[in-house]
Amino acid sequence: MNLLDFGNQFKDEAGCRSYLKEKREAAGVVCRKCGGREHYWLTPLGCWKCKGCSAWTNLRAGTIMEKSKMPVRMWFMCIHLMTSTKKAFSALEMQKQLGHKRYEPVWYMMQKIRRAMGKRDGNYLLHGEIEMDDAFFEIVDLQELDELGNKKGEEEELKRGRGSQRQMKVLVMVESAHNPSQADPHKKNRAMGFVKMKAMDDLSAVGINYEVRKGIDNPRL
Repeated sequence: MNLLDFGNQFKDEAGCRSYLKEKREAAGVVCRKCGGREHYWLTPLGCWKCKGCSAWTNLRAGTIMEKSKMPVRMWFMCIHLMTSTKKAFSALEMQKQLGHKRYEPVWYMMQKIRRAMGKRDGNYLLHGEIEMDDAFFEIVDLQELDELGNKKGEEEELKRGRGSQRQMKVLVMVESAHNPSQADPHKKNRAMGFVKMKAMDDLSAVGINYEVRKGIDNPRL
C-alpha cells in the first residue's frame, strides 16, 4: 500500500477506529475478567460489554495502543511509514511527518511498534541458506535526550567503539538466496529474504549456537 492508497482508505479517525473494531472482532474479543467471547458493542462509549460478566473492554485494550492518548489514525500512519519503506525513520523525522508537538510520545510509540514487530518475527523460522554476522546498536535512554532528540551532556566519559558501555550486541541472521537477475558485477549476486535480529548478552559460541538452533528451520541442527 502506497501513501496515496493509505490516505484513501484511512481518511479520518472514525474510519481508523471502525477498521480496528472490525479486525478485533474478526480475531475474537476475549473478556479479561471471565474469559468470555460474546460481547455487545456499545457505540456511544466505543467499547465492548461482556455478555457473561458485564465487564467492559476498550477498543484499544490488549493492543500496543492500550492506554495511549495518541489518535488511532496517528498510530496507523506511524505503522505504515515504518513498514512501507526500506529506510529507517528516526523518531524526530517521524514527529515531523506526523505533525506532533512532542518528541517523547512519538519515540515511545515507535518503540512499542518495533517490539511488536520483533515478537511477531520471533514466530517465524528462517529457511535455506543463511548469512550471519554481529552488529552493535547504541543504547539511548529517553531521559538523556533534549526536546529535539539530541543527547544531553554526559557526566562521565564513556568508552567508544565496539566495547562501549552504550553498545548492545546483536546477532543478525538473514536468508540469502542466489539472485540470477543481479546484473551489476560490483554487487553481490544474492537476494535477501527474512531477517532475524537478536540482542545478546555476549556473542559466545554457546549463545550463538542456541539462537541458530532456535531460529533456523534445519533438522540437522
